Amino acid sequence: MSPCPCTADPSVGRAAAPFLRDVPTARGRAVSGGSGAPTARNVLLGVVYLLIVLIWGTTWYAMKVSVESIPPITSAGLRFACAFPFLLVAVWLVPSWRLLPPPGSRWLAAVLTVSYVAVPYALINYGEQRTSSGLAAIIFASVTVLLVVMSVALGTTRVTPVQWGAITVGLGLLAALVIAAGEGLGVSSPVGPLAIFVAAVLHALSYALIARFGREVDVISLEVLPIGLGGALLLALGAVVERPEIGAVTARSFTAVLYLALVASVIGFALYFHLLQRVTPVVGSFVFIFFPIVALGLSVALEGVRFTVPMALAVLGVLVAFSVAKTAGAGAPAETAEVSEGVLAGACAAAERAFPKEACGFGLVSGELRAVANMADESVGPEEVPWHRSGETGYVMAPADVRYLEDSLDGPAPVDLIYHSHPNGAAYFSAEDLRHAVFEGRPVFPGVRHLVVGVTSDGVQEAALFDLSDGTARELRRWGREALPARGTRGDRRAEHPPAPDSLVHSEVRG
Repeated sequence: MSPCPCTADPSVGRAAAPFLRDVPTARGRAVSGGSGAPTARNVLLGVVYLLIVLIWGTTWYAMKVSVESIPPITSAGLRFACAFPFLLVAVWLVPSWRLLPPPGSRWLAAVLTVSYVAVPYALINYGEQRTSSGLAAIIFASVTVLLVVMSVALGTTRVTPVQWGAITVGLGLLAALVIAAGEGLGVSSPVGPLAIFVAAVLHALSYALIARFGREVDVISLEVLPIGLGGALLLALGAVVERPEIGAVTARSFTAVLYLALVASVIGFALYFHLLQRVTPVVGSFVFIFFPIVALGLSVALEGVRFTVPMALAVLGVLVAFSVAKTAGAGAPAETAEVSEGVLAGACAAAERAFPKEACGFGLVSGELRAVANMADESVGPEEVPWHRSGETGYVMAPADVRYLEDSLDGPAPVDLIYHSHPNGAAYFSAEDLRHAVFEGRPVFPGVRHLVVGVTSDGVQEAALFDLSDGTARELRRWGREALPARGTRGDRRAEHPPAPDSLVHSEVRG
């Protein structure tokens, strides 16, 4: 299926955040993450990123081809009906993936079946019969800024003046592009672009609902089940409304449907889920800026769309505005060096419980702690063993935990601290930590401080608090062993440790 911002972009399913580092041991040795030269792993990630952009960039032309001889509702239904069995097999093969959401959240899966799968893709197919695939992709990219608006309406986001300005400019340029250059971009009826824009609105609403009500639900449950139900619903509706003629279906259109089902919906989804566990949210979110460019290029090459310099500048302006609206969050640099004793004690307790593996979690402004699951051992496959990263030397958050973090930053009770431990190591912010926490000189999570806990088999030895607002790790405060909350050794952890909040003890959420 088309990319889902909620699983990969700080707005909705965003990418997993790894804390993989060079770890000095108690004897002073280091487990090195390698030099700055590209590693085989980084090259592989680059290839995966490029494949996702190419797959989702070609999706739009494939959808246009699919509706050449298959009615739009039926075409969308066939796509998801063909993809669903393969996704079911994937769920069966991966033990941590769940098909059914918890009982209290099943209503959300039902809503997404309609608002995320059935209606939007029928509208997109309908719109592609009346406009070029490249313009369709650019219009649909507006989902990134529409999500911000929807989140404001649901009370889960605070928007800065810069974001409002970027939203206004981006949507204004998009409207001007459709009106002024519509015929040159293959628009045969204004109903086509309007249908695609409505589909983008529905997707944005779906992502906002997930952010508001689905933070604790496995992202797989919110993707796979609606695909299956939505496909069945679309096929049934198409049979009644469109009465498709099987004999009229061309091999070209049917091949496009199979491409959409197997490559875009199955392989694309698998690659994107793989990527989300290995790159920062900002890097992952730029997929939504790149794939419309690929779609527009195919539209020019294969559909004969006329593309002038003013049109190119307008498209560039739209994508830049959407990018600014997505990345210019409301977070402010954190300067305070204050950490409550309860938060510090809870982070230390979590580090000792997780030893010899790394612990990680969030501290909320309310003083509540939330522990998250370390997926390093799950996400580091056999081919990456030479890189020497595991749960003892690195940390990878589950996508659902990253989604919770990013959604909270725009909510009423934001995360203002991320803690992680260095087993058999000191409390410092390594170059590898910084590489994953800062992107292009800006913190990935603006306004969030970082607490690092050094822990050994004898318990926590020290802790340090860091601010990343200027793109570097600036130490705000350090606690030695004597200044930390009273505790016993790892072998004798009695009631000297204050009990951690319930939310810290068992809130492991897996994506």
